[in-house]
Amino acid sequence: MRNEKELNGHKVCEALSLPIRARILQELVKVYPTKLTVSELREITSEPRMTVWFHINKLREANLVELGGSRRGFRAAAKGLTIRFNCNGMHLEESS
Repeated sequence: MRNEKELNGHKVCEALSLPIRARILQELVKVYPTKLTVSELREITSEPRMTVWFHINKLREANLVELGGSRRGFRAAAKGLTIRFNCNGMHLEESS
């Protein structure tokens, strides 16, 4: 059985299949470990609030984004997350 927080290559690819989701993740990685709220992400992306929520949820399903603790906001799930694509497929690596 897979760990709930384990990265699944298929879900990662699905989550990052849209440029807006990649952009949201990129913005969260830029400010890590700081959190960004949906309102802040809405301003950055110029997308409606519900659209940002939808994409955040897809990133959360792939374990790329998490709630930022007890306070409001979201952050990238792992500070050392590296996704590498090569001729052998995708390699997910989380550094400590």
